[in-house]
Amino acid sequence: MRKIIATIKILIFITFTIANYSFFAVGLMVAKLLGRNCEPWRNRCLKFWGKYSMKCLGVEIEIEGTPPEPPFFLVSNHLSYIDIPVYYYALKTTFVAKLEIKNWPVVGFMARTLGIIFIDRENKLDVRRVNSIISSKINRNQGVVLFPEGRTSPGDQILRFRAGLLQHPVEANFDVHYAVIRYETGESDPHARDSVCWWQDMSLLQHLLNLASNRSITARVAFGKKSIKHKDRKVLAKKLQREAEKIFVPVQAKA
Repeated sequence: MRKIIATIKILIFITFTIANYSFFAVGLMVAKLLGRNCEPWRNRCLKFWGKYSMKCLGVEIEIEGTPPEPPFFLVSNHLSYIDIPVYYYALKTTFVAKLEIKNWPVVGFMARTLGIIFIDRENKLDVRRVNSIISSKINRNQGVVLFPEGRTSPGDQILRFRAGLLQHPVEANFDVHYAVIRYETGESDPHARDSVCWWQDMSLLQHLLNLASNRSITARVAFGKKSIKHKDRKVLAKKLQREAEKIFVPVQAKA
């Protein structure tokens, strides 16, 4: 029965996502025809999508602390693909994402038109290009969210923050904000570590089915109280990780 309900939830999620994107695309075309900045329109559509797409999957979002307003640069730990809609709900932002997403069917096309910044993590020379794009994306309408761990984790600890993409805030003497995200599932559900965090060798579809099989999921995002800046990106990465660890709550396995 859970699998049947999960399948229905996924179909509703996909339908809602396509409908919301279509609405956004129409508004985008109108904005371009009128010569208007489309970022405010995109922010409204993505906040709406972030909140209600998660409701389709049974995810409630709780915010702790005060989310920064644009322009901002923010780093966070990374647990699952649903980190993206959760942060879209909380922030006016775009993201730095792995290059593979760019080529995903449908999702890749949407991501490209939404202004996601893609990086080839296998190519160290790509860091310079991405840092340049980041500097052009941060403005009064949006910030940039970076997952400096470079991959998702089971959430038992924060992985080492990589410093490469912190070059822009270093050169611009820009404050960097930080946040941590965690998930909890209902008492009768599998633990979030295994059913929400996407770190195991499992296809996206299979994982999404497992995630949607939960009766309830809570996404908690905690924003740090202060921002940090430093003239050395490696030192900056270590400082950000230390501060993030202070407000981090592990996604622990059930007994």
